[in-house]
Amino acid sequence: MDTASLIISTIAISVSGAFSPGPLTASAVVVGARRFAKGGFLIALGHMVFEFPYVIALALLSLSISSFLKSSSVSFILTLAIFGFILFFAYTNVRDGVYIIKSRSVQIEEKEKIYGLNPILVGILLTGLNPYFLLWWISIGLPLIQSSSSMGVTYLLLMYVAHVWLDYFWLTFMGFAGEKSAKILKSKGYGTLLILLGLVLMIFAVDICLRTFINLSLLPF
Repeated sequence: MDTASLIISTIAISVSGAFSPGPLTASAVVVGARRFAKGGFLIALGHMVFEFPYVIALALLSLSISSFLKSSSVSFILTLAIFGFILFFAYTNVRDGVYIIKSRSVQIEEKEKIYGLNPILVGILLTGLNPYFLLWWISIGLPLIQSSSSMGVTYLLLMYVAHVWLDYFWLTFMGFAGEKSAKILKSKGYGTLLILLGLVLMIFAVDICLRTFINLSLLPF
């Protein structure tokens, strides 16, 4: 995988997680609307404070057991597990997209208790305590970590930068938009976007299986 392919695949995969409804998106809307616009950026910063060490830890773990992971039986089992996780995340995106289009509402919780907390702390807590986030990196994000880390530390950092700017963009946008962002989250356009992202994830899932089992690539990168 070359540099351009790494960046393109990282962005294509990461956007499904960054733009999906969830506690970070909800908190950015709430903090932006009720406290100050830059709250979304600070929540993204808190998210990165937890996420970056987590990604590095997964990369180090992957390198330390690389010979074990190269075993054909282990590779097949891991691929099937990743395939299942990716399909799960794809399903949740499509499900939420269809729900939003039909009901013009989004199922995210806006809890009063986050109003008084430091936005950076909010980002850290809602990231580290979110099982879906933790699973995302050990399923959808794992191939990105393995590919980039095998190319060197510089490429691992490049992959992460290509990923994390989407979090900053989305959460900062939600924060600055404030109350208007709540309307964006309930629009048919956003619902359609989630469905498309879910379909993209499905394509990546199939591509991973084809590469592993029959050495055939569905995607050009």
